[in-house]
Amino acid sequence: MKIKSTDTYLRKLEEELMELPKEERIAIVAEIEDHFSNAIMEETKQGNSKEDAERLVLQTFHSPDVLAESYVTSSSTSNFDQLTISVFIIGLWSAASGVLLAQLLDIYDLGKLTAGMLGVAISIIHLFCKKKWRKLEVQTLHAFKYVIPFVLFPASLFLFWLQGEINAYTITYLISFWIFIGLCYGLFYRVYKRVMS
Repeated sequence: MKIKSTDTYLRKLEEELMELPKEERIAIVAEIEDHFSNAIMEETKQGNSKEDAERLVLQTFHSPDVLAESYVTSSSTSNFDQLTISVFIIGLWSAASGVLLAQLLDIYDLGKLTAGMLGVAISIIHLFCKKKWRKLEVQTLHAFKYVIPFVLFPASLFLFWLQGEINAYTITYLISFWIFIGLCYGLFYRVYKRVMS
């Protein structure tokens, strides 16, 4: 994708720098923004319009992901793409949601229901308390947003159909599960927005 404005470039650069602490990200983006301003000013002094100057300056810079990687790999505070407990915890939320979903077939198994609820609760507490995020964690968090609408919701419809016996329990549980995954989606969206801000 071709980047057409310095604002878009800086926004994408900051996303790619998620691996680094917030203060370091802000300093890097400010430094690159300063480079852009100076270079655009030089181009406009040579008679180019502001739009042409911006386009010419953008052509001289590496793409945001390449530039970010050079900063991340040279940073002493970086742990680039390292697997962490938070990646596992995000997966735990997904697995626990699947365990809760399976109750549509098992007609209430207290042990599995408790395990699923505990898994979700532990995941929520961990992710809301987490302060520093690494790039792989953010990418995993971003990917999980799609698990809820594109995996869990269709799977709930499939298991409801597979159950065969439609009764008050299956209908009530299915609606409760939909409310649950709706709340999960809202919580994950809040965590993701907080991480990206």
